[in-house]
Amino acid sequence: MTAEQSDNALAGERVAASFVKAVLVQARHFGCDAAPLISAAGLSDNPLETELSEPVTVEQYSRLCLALFRSIGDESGGFLPGVNTPLGGTRMLAYSMIGCRNLEQALLRAMDFNATCRERGREKAEHELQHNAARKTARLSYLSGVDVQPGMQVSVLYSLAIWVRFCAWLIDQPIELLQAGCADEEPSRRRGLDHFFHCPVHFGESSNWVEFSDSVLRAPIARSESDLERFLKLAPYHVVIKPMVSDGGIASRIKQLLGDDFQCELPTFDELASQLNMSERTLRRRLDREGTSYQRIKDQLRREAAISFLRNPELTVSDVAELLGFSDPSAFHRSFKRWTGRSPGDYRLS
Repeated sequence: MTAEQSDNALAGERVAASFVKAVLVQARHFGCDAAPLISAAGLSDNPLETELSEPVTVEQYSRLCLALFRSIGDESGGFLPGVNTPLGGTRMLAYSMIGCRNLEQALLRAMDFNATCRERGREKAEHELQHNAARKTARLSYLSGVDVQPGMQVSVLYSLAIWVRFCAWLIDQPIELLQAGCADEEPSRRRGLDHFFHCPVHFGESSNWVEFSDSVLRAPIARSESDLERFLKLAPYHVVIKPMVSDGGIASRIKQLLGDDFQCELPTFDELASQLNMSERTLRRRLDREGTSYQRIKDQLRREAAISFLRNPELTVSDVAELLGFSDPSAFHRSFKRWTGRSPGDYRLS
């Protein structure tokens, strides 16, 4: 996708009021006056006081976030306990990653940057990147202090999800989170978790972590410094709301081919390879290069459709199961719990 095509695609995008409110709530938490932030973003109303009279654009949301960062002097938005990212720090960190050979080298460089260039209080914060050769997965973990106020480690987990989205932009391909862990108890409100994590999340862990296929670590960095300058202007939107990656990979082609009618039988792997005019071996190798598999793609499509259907109060869980091609609702329950770590009923109630 060219820069011009990307700009055109974003022209019609709008940001939900809930995301705008979340930024202003954070500003209020730090004692910031909302008026200058709202003015800097070019908004005519304060969504915390009145309903927005006009939809919020991608540019306005990004400017609002950047205004918050300047106001509190922290480009982490105040979400990392005991750690402060000075203004300009994110840009320099991103520049240190752009020239790397592949994503693994970029992540290791970012970890070194964080250890030496971020301002810290007395809290100890540690990053770690681990490989699991047997499972062919990688785990990125981060523990922000041991004396952090209860509930704050969840925001640290959000920051890991945000970093994975930036990494996906760096290599220009999606990175699917397989599971995640949080060094805190499960929060009573799950909206933020459900936004960032469409996978099982484990609580009460010794650190915060996210797990993904280790094959993406070998992916080359696909962005230039000029790409980065354009990205940073709208980075809050892309790392929080909608990741910016191209749709030209083999996984994307398969998703388009499968469509969204799950009541029809999906093709077998050999049938799929034939439809794509390639051998099974070539297809398997290309999927592995993108850190996914045919089964994961089918699960991801069904999971996304299930989440969408469950938001419709007129559909029962049995209706959703049928729409997804499950003849037995209990099989859907088991599959949904494997995909998200929660039952369909729990998800609907959150």
